[in-house]
Amino acid sequence: MTIGEREEEAFLVALLGLPGIGPSRLSALLAGETAKGAWEKLHSRRVVAVDGVSTEQIAKWRAAARATSVEAEFQRVAELGMWVHRRGSDTFPQRLKDDIEPPHLLFGLGSEGVAGPTVGIVGTRNCTSYGKRCAFEFGAELAKAGVSVVSGLALGIDAAAHQGVLSVHDSHRAPPIGVVGSGLDIIYPKRNAKLWRDVADAGSLVSETPPGKGPKKWRFPARNRIIAALSDAVVVIESHSSGGSLSTVDAAQERDIPVGAVPGPITSNSSVGTNRLLAEGATPVLSVEDILLMIGHHPPTVIPDGDSADGRSSAFLEALGWNPVLFDELCSRVTLSPSAVAVEVEHLVAEGLCAKAGPWIERVR
Repeated sequence: MTIGEREEEAFLVALLGLPGIGPSRLSALLAGETAKGAWEKLHSRRVVAVDGVSTEQIAKWRAAARATSVEAEFQRVAELGMWVHRRGSDTFPQRLKDDIEPPHLLFGLGSEGVAGPTVGIVGTRNCTSYGKRCAFEFGAELAKAGVSVVSGLALGIDAAAHQGVLSVHDSHRAPPIGVVGSGLDIIYPKRNAKLWRDVADAGSLVSETPPGKGPKKWRFPARNRIIAALSDAVVVIESHSSGGSLSTVDAAQERDIPVGAVPGPITSNSSVGTNRLLAEGATPVLSVEDILLMIGHHPPTVIPDGDSADGRSSAFLEALGWNPVLFDELCSRVTLSPSAVAVEVEHLVAEGLCAKAGPWIERVR
């Protein structure tokens, strides 16, 4: 990958590689500057002052910048098979483009788009078997319903949710999305190495941290805001009284993103946080249907090709319901091609089971 027309991305990659620089410090450094301008300022003899950053830290940035090749850092991203999108570019995910605190850069492995409904599933690393089972089952059921599961790929609840997604046959699942707090070449925790690879192969693995940078405690709250921003709703399955999942809840609430919680035993430390969320007004989540209601998603009715004609018609009428609908809306409700929907509608009209009035299709008996 040569710099070429991607000069701003290249300099942002280099800036994000400086020691101790995160989203807030990078924003302060870039105030009124392009990424190239900020980089050149660090190389100049001028005095550099950055709000909230000590002169000692700026000196470390200067030393690191002098020892860094922008071209080499940018080429490294390509050599690792990663894509990279800059805030404000046409390729930057729309969900993050509209966010209150979007990352300056997003690195990724796997697919580059975030399409369709999404739900963030988060929770404690030290989960119970009950919590792990809930996460696995919700992950699988959401994937089958066409909902992409977003998690932080940590041990415990995060991992169980994506393991559930991956248990669904790939032709019947929505792609998973993993958001991590280290460079995509630094797997953390190492026990999840296979899960990282599988999520990248089946969907998307993303981070705002450049290659070569390991996990730091401060990176995880920043990571959690991206989980929230990418989600139509956030569901917490087991949380202690404090922890990373609750910072994801805070980020979701700042963005007016619905929050749900799975109730647990009042005697379990793993459910203290979730039970408190419920007491404070979070949506109780007792089944995957509760989650689908939170995001207003109605998965299409599956109508297998091998069904009998009567069986197909019955399933189709159930999807049609008793209120008039437009053709495009009807197509979205069933797993049939538009041409197959048109044929089925004509069949049902001929049978006297539904009628057409202008653009509307209505069930009559």
